[in-house]
Amino acid sequence: MGNTLNPAGLYCVYLRKSRRDLELEALGQGDTLARHAQALAELASRLGIRIARTYREVVSGDTIAERPEVRLLLEDVNAGKWDGVLAMDVDRLGRGDSMDQGLIMQSFYYSGTLIITPDKIYNPADEADAEFMEIKLFFARREYQMIKKRMQRGRIASVMDGCYLAPRAVYGYDRVRLTGRKGWTLQINPEKAEIVRTVYRWYAEGMDGKNVGANSIARRLNDMGLRTDLGNRFTADSIRNMLQNPTYIGKVQWNQRQEATRIENGVKVKSRPKSDNYILIDGRHEPIIEPELFDRVQAMFAAHDKRPKNDMARVANPLGGLVVCPFCGHHLQAKGDPHRRGGLIHCPTPFCPTAGAYIFAVEDAVLEILAAWRDEYSLKLSQTSPDARDAAAIEAARQQLTLQREAFTARLQRHYDLLEQGVYSVDEFRERRAKVNAQIADIDRSIAALDHTPANDPIAALLPQITTVLNSYRTAPDAESKNTLLRSVIDHITYHKTQRGYRNSNPGDNLTLEIAPRIP
Repeated sequence: MGNTLNPAGLYCVYLRKSRRDLELEALGQGDTLARHAQALAELASRLGIRIARTYREVVSGDTIAERPEVRLLLEDVNAGKWDGVLAMDVDRLGRGDSMDQGLIMQSFYYSGTLIITPDKIYNPADEADAEFMEIKLFFARREYQMIKKRMQRGRIASVMDGCYLAPRAVYGYDRVRLTGRKGWTLQINPEKAEIVRTVYRWYAEGMDGKNVGANSIARRLNDMGLRTDLGNRFTADSIRNMLQNPTYIGKVQWNQRQEATRIENGVKVKSRPKSDNYILIDGRHEPIIEPELFDRVQAMFAAHDKRPKNDMARVANPLGGLVVCPFCGHHLQAKGDPHRRGGLIHCPTPFCPTAGAYIFAVEDAVLEILAAWRDEYSLKLSQTSPDARDAAAIEAARQQLTLQREAFTARLQRHYDLLEQGVYSVDEFRERRAKVNAQIADIDRSIAALDHTPANDPIAALLPQITTVLNSYRTAPDAESKNTLLRSVIDHITYHKTQRGYRNSNPGDNLTLEIAPRIP
């Protein structure tokens, strides 16, 4: 392909802020993505190409898995949708570890997609360009690691000085800047602080003459019309977190949960387990709760009867961490007796309209979708094999479609000329341009279908592993093994079900799933 741009090709833009950009924005330098979008639009104009889509990353993340827009971009790149991707620099696509950088390089290499920056046009299929990209990504990663280390040292120094580092105050406080120096602390919110004191008293002394737990306290606060700082209803978990948070006795803590990463079936899985090696120190803020009352509540928690979890409870949900509620975004959880029809899966958010379902019913629906993928893409592979295709007919069709595309492109250019001459109004131009672009897009899809290589499709690339999952799932020894199998081919599952099931109804009734494949 080389580094030559195709003026009639399809091009997109990928925008992402760096941590340095956020610092500059805080100093008043304006919105970074808007400036970058303008710069890349001007670059496209100079190169004589037009931008068909912009992927705008609005979340920060160290890895591809944490950045949804770059995942969508790579899906489209793997599908051969783009001739080139415009970015401010190569490292905007990812400063992740070698696994993420390798995935990015492979996606652009096998699809023949250019990376276009203001400094250089990179062709990952070119050996020199690929080597240069690898060097740039390596040094970008080194720089990123150094930045993270400096930021971590700064955070630890702030915590040791009693500053409050969390971006949002806990209930009962307001987050305020320190006077005369950098950093933040907490200031008591009198009305909410009284609610916190009441919660501690209810738990330690009882309510209405009865001992109460976190569930009862949450219900009472909700019945009183109270809500959390985010406007949500109180839950048992939010009450337990309040009752065990040392911030309320004037402490600040850091690194109570540290990120741990492990590799499962070739895929990185992250978790945040509680750590014994964390910082707990006196903060600069005033306490809401007396230490004696706080210690009494902690002793009550420690004295609770905690039944040991058996092996079945530990691995009861083969769908754990995969199924997402479309309304609140929380992962659905297992509940009920796993020995009785396998237990249920439900949304943990109180009053969420999502209805639960038997785990086995959701499993059956997932396997049906995977089987449909296997059958559909196996058929595509067989139909697009070299022996099954008439090369001469395909080439003739490609030439005809190319001529049609050139004619529509020329027509689009005439519309631009007539707009500049004042023959068209802006509204007329937009209407005509939309029609021509739609016709060009149809032709592009037809051309892409002629040259379609199923291996570039994310699902087609997963076909061998999907077959393995279908062959092994029913005989897997436990729910944990089943969960590992599903995670090897599924990124997440969006669960749609708002009608409850009844005794004589089909467990799969009114259940719809949307499965997002894991990008290989």
